[in-house]
Amino acid sequence: MTANVANNIIKIGVIAGTPVDTQMGVDFILKKGFEAIGRPTAADPEEQNLLQFLSPDTLTKKVLRIIQDFENQNIFRTMIYCNSLSAAIDIGYIRNTQTRSLVITPLDIYKNLAARYKKIALWAANGQCLSAIEHIFYEQNPSIDIIGISMLPIVKAIEEGQSAASIIEQYDLVSLCVERFAANGLILGCTHLPYLQSELSKKISIPIIDPAEEMLKILVSDS
Repeated sequence: MTANVANNIIKIGVIAGTPVDTQMGVDFILKKGFEAIGRPTAADPEEQNLLQFLSPDTLTKKVLRIIQDFENQNIFRTMIYCNSLSAAIDIGYIRNTQTRSLVITPLDIYKNLAARYKKIALWAANGQCLSAIEHIFYEQNPSIDIIGISMLPIVKAIEEGQSAASIIEQYDLVSLCVERFAANGLILGCTHLPYLQSELSKKISIPIIDPAEEMLKILVSDS
């Protein structure tokens, strides 16, 4: 991989589903002291959902073109900052076709998490993403208990700018799969959902896992 390091500043390309979660990814990286540039693959959650379910090949090629455009800007580290996008595209094809860049997705992180938990609550944007994450957890830890929910209406509410507190109350998220299920970990399997994390952490005592932290560690580990 060609490193894009100048004056000790690393720049990371961010790809996500919509402009909102793409900007969330960019902001996350900027707060950590690195540079970032973002590109969405869709205009809104509805378009994103349709592309992921109906046109995964087109979506894969679109992501590859974005990565190639990043490389033209001397950016060789890409974070796919979207769980459902990562589940829909052919990441193997992208990595085999584009060997110069380090490309990390949330799905890469879940393999290391599975053994840590006996019961998890898993929140995802849609059923396709939920299935992909569940597959990884069961493959790594067949005895794990998972209760999973796809949450596209909540993603839409976040995109609309509703407050975290009002979303948590409206959808009863504290009891949904957490208190009643007695999970010992909550996986935020959609990169919109960290929007709720600060407010959620005031109301629940179990660990809330956001894969973005681990993705960033891998992306900058060879700097």
